[in-house]
Amino acid sequence: MMQDAILWLGKHFSAEQYLYYTRIQCLAWTAADLVLVFYLLRLANLARRILDYRPHRLSYAVLAATVSFVPFIASAGTGGLIFALELLVTAPHFLIILYVIVADFRSFPRALSRLLTPTGAGEAPDEPGAPCPGC
Repeated sequence: MMQDAILWLGKHFSAEQYLYYTRIQCLAWTAADLVLVFYLLRLANLARRILDYRPHRLSYAVLAATVSFVPFIASAGTGGLIFALELLVTAPHFLIILYVIVADFRSFPRALSRLLTPTGAGEAPDEPGAPCPGC
């Protein structure tokens, strides 16, 4: 039964259809990748701002540069060209992710700790029944 389904698909699925659906899939993955990397950078910069570190700027420039290749995916004529353009766009994104992880490995826990730690050590607790920090 499965063999019949595969043979049927092979007879009714043309190269043009393959390229069409490959372009759609590639554009969808690329758009999702752009959004995820953008918000990863935003979160990293939020943590860096809490710790008074300089924000990531070069990573945003690299991300913006990769956007310029996305329109060419829609008009790519072969599967190999689609793959090459997708690689040209997504490889820098993975390098950005790796860079942010390495550069901010220790700052994320410190930023989270600073967010969760009360600012005044001798102040009364905000909610009733909460233990006093210095008591």
